[in-house]
Amino acid sequence: MRTFALLVSLTATILLTPAAVSRAADDPVAMTIDLFSRDDADFRAIGLDRVRHGTTGEAATYRFAAEIAKQSPEGQIELVRALADRGDAAAIPAITTLLLQATDPAVRSAAVLALGTLGTQVEVAVLKRSLAGGDPEKAAARRALTIIRGDAATKELIDAAKFGDPALRPIFIDILADRRARVALPEFAALTVDADAAVRAASLRALEKLGGPEQVAGLIAGVLKAAAGNERRDAERALVTVCTKNQGHERAATIFLEAFKKAPESEQETLLPALGGVGGPGAMAIVDELIASPDAAKRKFGLSALSRWPDATVASRLLDLTAKTQDPAERALLLGALIRIAPLPSNNLNDGQKLDLVKKTMQLCQTNEDRARLIERVNAIRTVDAFRFVTGYLDSPALAEPACRSVVELAHHRQLRDANKDEFQKALDRVITTTKNAELVERANAYKEGKTWERKKS
Repeated sequence: MRTFALLVSLTATILLTPAAVSRAADDPVAMTIDLFSRDDADFRAIGLDRVRHGTTGEAATYRFAAEIAKQSPEGQIELVRALADRGDAAAIPAITTLLLQATDPAVRSAAVLALGTLGTQVEVAVLKRSLAGGDPEKAAARRALTIIRGDAATKELIDAAKFGDPALRPIFIDILADRRARVALPEFAALTVDADAAVRAASLRALEKLGGPEQVAGLIAGVLKAAAGNERRDAERALVTVCTKNQGHERAATIFLEAFKKAPESEQETLLPALGGVGGPGAMAIVDELIASPDAAKRKFGLSALSRWPDATVASRLLDLTAKTQDPAERALLLGALIRIAPLPSNNLNDGQKLDLVKKTMQLCQTNEDRARLIERVNAIRTVDAFRFVTGYLDSPALAEPACRSVVELAHHRQLRDANKDEFQKALDRVITTTKNAELVERANAYKEGKTWERKKS
């Protein structure tokens, strides 16, 4: 970087008149100001690069910053960005003044981002006001508050999330999550039961991203507080993620299971879907007991939990229950679970076992709608045997369209396609003459010619 700055400086010197060179030797800051104040874009670029990497020191920063007010709006944006890259907090007062006085949205946004780059907790108050403005300033403020440095700034944001403007509290929580501010995890857990639904939702998003075993109690409270419907599903997803994916998930799952066992029956009913999503032997023991209960309501809750299992460890249980049940609602629930988990890339089966489970599930399907759903999911098994399975339905009038989609999806994977070129060529020809979907035809033709295909941007 120093070599580049020296080269830029030499270039600038060559371009200047002898008198200007003499002045530059006496005052390199003045030369830099002269360069970035010119109308010529090339000269400005040289001057701005000197602001970033050339003359160092706080005194130079003050002089550069003092020139902000003298520039055009475009020049102000360029200079403010260069000062932010320079990394000297001495520019903060001038940039703050610019933000307070400027009316141009682009200028204000540049000033906001620069304050986020250079500032500390002192600048949080200014940036919070910008967060309440309109875009693009609002978006810039969110980014600035995400990158602003220091534990004290984080504390300011935590206080804002707890006690700030009600309309902005969820945004402050999202910002803290983007900062990966784990110090705020206790606050996130407490806010899952806040009176404001938007605050609860933001807290759950934050815990889903950062939470661990210590936050399980707060997540349980969040599930119980959440309104039935989308809010509760989001709360359940956050709890399941912490218990199955996040750091410390095994201990988190154990804590959840113990809490579930101690919860009143009414709360257990609400927590059952999350229990099914977490899975595991302990959860299975509870679910099996519910399914075996003579109480129809308990059996229903148990089956619902089973249908949400995260992997195929329950495949044989689902197959058995689906084959035996005489209740149409139960059958639809269980079959839907089988269709979901059979080809999952994240389950505990190898590719051959997945396809075998698909075939067994297909035998249980009683409607073409269910068969079509299953055929469309088979493309998650990226093997030639799965390809041959779906091509078998290309001649079925009711199932040809989903079969075409799966054939094309499997053909997308060049290694699989090239290893079985003749079979794929014939199947793609059949797709072209069968499907009514123009995009599938386009993709099939591309794959036949050995080309890649990218979805067109809308």
